[in-house]
Amino acid sequence: MDEQRSTRTDQQDTNAALAALAAAGNAFALGQLWEVNKSFVRRQLWQWYEKNKPVADRAGLSFEDLVQEGYFAIDYTAKHYSAEQGSFTTYLYYALLRQINTATCGEHRRDIITADGKRVAVSANPLNECSSLDMRLDESDEGSSPKGETIEDPAATQAFQTAEDDLYTEELHNALEEALSHLAAKQADVVRRHYFEGQTLKEISQEDGTTLNAARNREQAAFIALGRNPKLQRWRDEIISTRAWSGTGFGAWNHRGSVEERTVEYLEAWETKSRVWDR
Repeated sequence: MDEQRSTRTDQQDTNAALAALAAAGNAFALGQLWEVNKSFVRRQLWQWYEKNKPVADRAGLSFEDLVQEGYFAIDYTAKHYSAEQGSFTTYLYYALLRQINTATCGEHRRDIITADGKRVAVSANPLNECSSLDMRLDESDEGSSPKGETIEDPAATQAFQTAEDDLYTEELHNALEEALSHLAAKQADVVRRHYFEGQTLKEISQEDGTTLNAARNREQAAFIALGRNPKLQRWRDEIISTRAWSGTGFGAWNHRGSVEERTVEYLEAWETKSRVWDR
């Protein structure tokens, strides 16, 4: 009995001396402190691992991972322990629990009930519940697409939308030009300068040496004629039947609103630009 007590006392003295050197920055002493206490660390960690394996699995930690965490517990104990606090291994035990908590829970934690009814703390970090975007949608089908392919690329979507809008605008402009070619020359000229070149009716009347009312009357007459053009009416019908109804899935609704909302937006934007349909 006295011999065992003497052995424990000698080990405590050794731990205290090595801890003091390690705290002063002696890397060799820290290594020796690890070697002296490694069996104690492994024993304590194994006891915890056997009881809390689901927690370790949820955090992606094997027993050997926990042993590596044990080294950091040794380092922490060396930096904070003093002989006045009692046994080095007692302090180390609580340091191990602290390190386990950090490894399994991180900065955020939550309590769960395990299969055997125990309440344990686990990480609340959302990354711990994530899966890889490289995983297949159907794990049983090797030809299944990876999850990453289902995520919309905003930049690519915008590029396609811009290209489509540019083409659509060009085609509409060409249709308007063809319709304008059937108008009286002065009527077509007022519409082109007002809506294509951005001049005001006042500027147009001053350049032509006419009155503002004369320019406005020519524009109104052009609108009436354009409103009767069946080719231009087709563009309004196409917006309702095709363009505004494309992309009717949840993603389209989530980012751009309902089909009905987008239909109204298309028509309002289009009529603001052309100013020909309801005149």
